[in-house]
Amino acid sequence: MTKSVIKTFNETEAAIEMTFAKNAAKVYAPFFKAVKDREIAFEMFKGEKGATEAKLQYDIEHGWRNSNKDYLVKGGLSAISQAKFFADYSVKELQDVSGATLGTAYKNVSIAKNASNPKRGKVTNAKPAGKPAAEDAKPTDIKEMAKQIVKTLGAKDAEKLSLAIYDLVVAADSDKVAANG
Repeated sequence: MTKSVIKTFNETEAAIEMTFAKNAAKVYAPFFKAVKDREIAFEMFKGEKGATEAKLQYDIEHGWRNSNKDYLVKGGLSAISQAKFFADYSVKELQDVSGATLGTAYKNVSIAKNASNPKRGKVTNAKPAGKPAAEDAKPTDIKEMAKQIVKTLGAKDAEKLSLAIYDLVVAADSDKVAANG
């Protein structure tokens, strides 16, 4: 009895997981094309006066939003963003994506993509060996640091910075004198 229950469960889960792939040609590819068309239209509005209103009118006319500015697409703007991600996929590529919905398909592809191309190394709480904490760090070559500041800020702003630093040093010294007074 349990074996048949597990078999049914596994088959159902597998069928659900392939819902996105099964509907790739009939549902998702046309939706992604519509999203791409929307993006192309929005690009034409860029930089024009009244672009926001023109985009809203486009969305209302094409069924993306209603006159209350509510998105009519299930999932709203998130679904549209996820569809943009898949907009250049072929039907064959879409049929290779697993997931029950657009959201799970997007998540699955994103996870796979990030796993093969991480944006950063492994995250740990350990401090790197040999590096001093930021509060303990002091520049070792003041002259070189000053050259870099002048190069980065320019002569005028570097001069303003040096005057501001001087004022802070003088104020700190006078605070010390007053405290020891």
